[in-house]
Amino acid sequence: MIKFTLPSNTFLDNYVLNCEFANACKLSNGAYKFWKGIVAASYQDSRTLFLHKKSIPQKYQYAINYCSNLDGFVLASAFCSFTGISNSHLVASNNSALHSMLEIKMVDKFKFVNLKKLYDDLDLPYSAHIYIEKCKYFSPTPFEKRIKITETLCLGYY
Repeated sequence: MIKFTLPSNTFLDNYVLNCEFANACKLSNGAYKFWKGIVAASYQDSRTLFLHKKSIPQKYQYAINYCSNLDGFVLASAFCSFTGISNSHLVASNNSALHSMLEIKMVDKFKFVNLKKLYDDLDLPYSAHIYIEKCKYFSPTPFEKRIKITETLCLGYY
């Protein structure tokens, strides 16, 4: 078994959520630990586990079709860690303008944000490091690259 930590800006392309996969196979969440050659990953400071689709034994490949497509998505906590925003911006009842511009998906009890779509919407390369904060805290325009995304929030990138 190979287990590693994903960087916060790594899309979950080619991964399935372990608990959703285990439910589809009617297995325990820890069954993957006994499979030869399995590749498991999680984000830093997160216990949520993902399995690489190509490393799943042939016997269970059918269950991938029953799992949610996570292409372009990252775990919400990883998104918040990467961009520096509070997770309260990802809650609909808080009426954050940022919430309405993000594609947010719930799978089981886990929240995911489509980071790839955000990059595409803002026409940024996927390798760009981004951060979100109030516009008033940014340096003057030539010193800091930014995009105004809401009335009060700007996205900086480098």
